[in-house]
Amino acid sequence: MAFLSLIDTAIHLGLRVETVQSLIKKCPKKGETRTLLFTEATQGQLFNEDELHSYIQYLNEPWPISVQGKRPNIPKVFRDDVKDESHHGCAICGHMDNGEVAHIEAVAATLNNAPNNLIYLCPNHHTKYDYGFKLSSNISPVEIKAAKLLKRNARVRLLKYESFATKSLLSLIKLVQSVEKRLSFPQTGNMRSILISEINGLFAIVPDLVIASMKEAKADKLSTEPEKVLAKVAPRLAAIAEETAPEQIEKAIRAKARRLASEVDVAMIEIDEVDCPHCDGRGLTGLVGDFCRFCRGSCVVSHSKHDAYEIDEIDEVLCPHCEGRGTTGLVGDFCRYCGGSCVVSHSKHDAYEIDEIDEVPCPHCEGRGTTGLVGDFCSFCNGSCVVKRAKAKLYKRKSRK
Repeated sequence: MAFLSLIDTAIHLGLRVETVQSLIKKCPKKGETRTLLFTEATQGQLFNEDELHSYIQYLNEPWPISVQGKRPNIPKVFRDDVKDESHHGCAICGHMDNGEVAHIEAVAATLNNAPNNLIYLCPNHHTKYDYGFKLSSNISPVEIKAAKLLKRNARVRLLKYESFATKSLLSLIKLVQSVEKRLSFPQTGNMRSILISEINGLFAIVPDLVIASMKEAKADKLSTEPEKVLAKVAPRLAAIAEETAPEQIEKAIRAKARRLASEVDVAMIEIDEVDCPHCDGRGLTGLVGDFCRFCRGSCVVSHSKHDAYEIDEIDEVLCPHCEGRGTTGLVGDFCRYCGGSCVVSHSKHDAYEIDEIDEVPCPHCEGRGTTGLVGDFCSFCNGSCVVKRAKAKLYKRKSRK
């Protein structure tokens, strides 16, 4: 059982430090009282890793609706967090006017206002995503989730070096280089727009990091050769990042990204970080975005840790209830044992008892999920194939009337 600092917890959750501090003080779900637990220690607030897993699952569970039956409101702290994650611009095109916080999985179906189910979109792309199933030119769930993952990846890389501007700058430029290289491969039109938008968002961060990096250099706080190399070229980096360029002309943006990276090629070769081999640099695993158990959400690890990676030494195994799919039933409900994580710890795997899970085959369709000759979804379980025991008993009482 690991304990994490406040900044490592923010990395773990993919949230701003301010958002984590808010979760400590107040439950985001109206009418409920659960807050994020921590232990006070001499080195500050420490957070139990198991508690973080549990709290993420709690946030992903359906939020309470109002007395009037309206959808639950998104707390301001979450709206601000999602805007910040997206550099205050649409995650698809980067447009910065009249943006809207949108749900990745429809709120009508999930009642899920957790930050990992939210993304910032302009009105145009919000509409295109909501109606993506109708027109091939609209935004698909795969594309929107890729955009969310890209935003989160950038955030956790910067959080990792929050107190070290020079290291943050180097990591950011390496991310710019990585995103630019992805444009060399076939992508959908929407994905190309997403990648260009992210590069532009990262460009906007460079000047402030350059200023902070130069202050570190003057204070003689740079300890490694890559940091010292970077400090020498920092003014040129700011100048390149601030150059005016047509925002969505891919050729110009890519050339600008390559120039930025070329200024610090030597430093980037020497920086001791590489994409995590367990999550391929995503920082997340499973269907619900659990933080990777190897890099703990950081997306990158040191070269030595990368070389020492052994998948069998990680405390995770395919969930015995859903067999690693993360979902059950015909409609893909999140597995009630792993919660959509696809994997569980070895101890939880060994403790698995199917009779202890609160689900039984639907008594109306006998676990098939459908009824009739044309295979309509069962009106009692809605295609889930299973129901909670209490609901099954209620059905039996009704059937005797």
